[in-house]
Amino acid sequence: MLRVALILAVLAAIGSLVVSFLVTEPTVKDLRTNLASTTQSLEETRGTLTKTEGDLKKTKTELESKSKELDTTKVQLDEASVAAANNKKRADQLDANLAKTTKERNEAQAELAQWQALGVKPDQVVQLRADLKKTSEAKLALEDEKVIFLKRIGRLENRLAKYEAPDEKVKMPDGLKGNILAVGPLQDFVLLDIGENQGVKERGEFLVRRGSKLIGKVAVVSVEANRAIANVIPAWRQGDVRIAENDQVLY
Repeated sequence: MLRVALILAVLAAIGSLVVSFLVTEPTVKDLRTNLASTTQSLEETRGTLTKTEGDLKKTKTELESKSKELDTTKVQLDEASVAAANNKKRADQLDANLAKTTKERNEAQAELAQWQALGVKPDQVVQLRADLKKTSEAKLALEDEKVIFLKRIGRLENRLAKYEAPDEKVKMPDGLKGNILAVGPLQDFVLLDIGENQGVKERGEFLVRRGSKLIGKVAVVSVEANRAIANVIPAWRQGDVRIAENDQVLY
């Protein structure tokens, strides 16, 4: 009885296996077919990926090459721009030089035409110019001498007036003014920063001002080119106010 049960169990197991095989075999076949198809697709994808990576590498190389070419072109463009700016600057300078030269030529031609109209030859023009320069220099020298003589005459006239009209006021340029550079130790004389070149004369008198207040009066006793010494007039002293450096004198 036990043997029969075992045989039946074995048969049942075999039947189950047969049924399972019959049921799962199509699924296994499908899985195998799908696996083969998937494997093929994967291989194709790998091939495509490899090709794509190659194309990408090639594109990257080309891009780097183009970038280098672009940098080189940019440098060349900058150099060309600098060269163009320098050429424009030189061209502008040449235009300016040409305009200047043309102007000088036209002026020279006009001057030459004037001399030719006067019947003067070119070598005579040079001599006339030299003579004109000498004449101008002599004129300036005479004018300088005239100024010196006029100053001497003024001094002599002033000294003469000292004896002929001692009470007559000495005339100096209207509005003449200056400053006190130093004061004597006894407050009896001052040094002024103006002199004969500015119109100061011996015996000329100046009012002394500090700000808006008059504080004294001085009379010139000695004159140099740009300096003068003047005595303080006692009658014009303002109490205890003392004349000091930087006080202003005015005529």
